[in-house]
Amino acid sequence: MALISIILSLMLDHSFRHWHHLRDISWFERYSRTLSGFIKTDNGWIKLAAVLAAPVLVLVVLQFALFDILWDIPFLLLSFPVLFYCLGPDCLISDIEAYLDARSLGDDDEALHYASVLTGRSASTAPDQQITDVTRAILSATNERVFAVLFWFVLLGPLGAVLYRFATNISKQDDDRTMQDTAILVQSAMAWAPARLLSIGYALSGHFDGAVHAYHNRPHEENIALANYDVLISTGLGALSDQECSDEISCIRSARSLVTRSILVWIAVLALLTLGGWLG
Repeated sequence: MALISIILSLMLDHSFRHWHHLRDISWFERYSRTLSGFIKTDNGWIKLAAVLAAPVLVLVVLQFALFDILWDIPFLLLSFPVLFYCLGPDCLISDIEAYLDARSLGDDDEALHYASVLTGRSASTAPDQQITDVTRAILSATNERVFAVLFWFVLLGPLGAVLYRFATNISKQDDDRTMQDTAILVQSAMAWAPARLLSIGYALSGHFDGAVHAYHNRPHEENIALANYDVLISTGLGALSDQECSDEISCIRSARSLVTRSILVWIAVLALLTLGGWLG
């Protein structure tokens, strides 16, 4: 069922862009800010646990209630929409294609907008720097927006996907710094294993020797969030090192193709494990 849910969610994510408004998470942002404001403590762990307690409890109850009944069809009807909701918030490939379209048409303002969407900050107006920033953002955002969600969904079902997405959302809220710092640590810890698996996907679907060499020569970081970022960027750029980019747009297309192939590699692995009876 995990494989079916993943395939359906990714297809819906890419094919029905006008449905992305259904993934609006502003309600959770209001909920987390309100609840954390009522908790009179500076302990970020207590605040984070309190905020996540209700959605975790609801999903635990639903997963146990629906598990292994009616050929798992009720569980699929829960898993598929929850996974789709946790991807994103918008389709990464659609954002990349929108950026490529804007650059092809020479629409600098639109390109700048989507560059900011991809990088998560104000993008550079210098074309060369913008391309570099967008390429790096694609390699790192694939883990946050797609792969880590799939990883935790496979391990824990809908509960895993929701935990990762909500922790990521709280890590970007700066209203409560103690809870935000704790959420950053939790999100980074949850992203550690997916980042390294995705980097293996980069190596297998790109220039293997270049990716391995870049991995071993990456800078050492004590900070887990920066370490995750460096692993993805180093191996991703290493995997792209054999690509001949005739122009700026071809560089972005190569990065898009690399992340797409890498996700497909792991979906194929999941399919083999499912067929072998290791996963449901």
